[in-house]
Amino acid sequence: MDIGETLLVSSAQEWRMWLAQHHEEKKEIWLIYYKKTSGKTGITYEESVEEALCFGWIDGAIKGIDGDTYAGRFTPRRAKSPWSESNRVRVARLLRDGKMTEAGLVVLPADLRPATS
Repeated sequence: MDIGETLLVSSAQEWRMWLAQHHEEKKEIWLIYYKKTSGKTGITYEESVEEALCFGWIDGAIKGIDGDTYAGRFTPRRAKSPWSESNRVRVARLLRDGKMTEAGLVVLPADLRPATS
């Protein structure tokens, strides 16, 4: 699998802004991370996955780029795709924190959806 369009962000907030603007139109994005040995700081894997879940996206393949960077593939979650226990825990916390967006809520399995009044 080749690395397609890439994105380098400096923070979770910047990634969230990109997702807010592009989550409906883009089919994938390869998010760039700095390796710990690079001495550079950027978004962490955990931050990137949490923000992606808020918009109904999911992480996938990881590919090395060079000595300092690697890329992680993010795509919109497919209907009926399985949910890992770690992502179920993340989503429960994101729901409690009020961070989930409508786009993220619609892809949740029934047992994770918030009760409606």
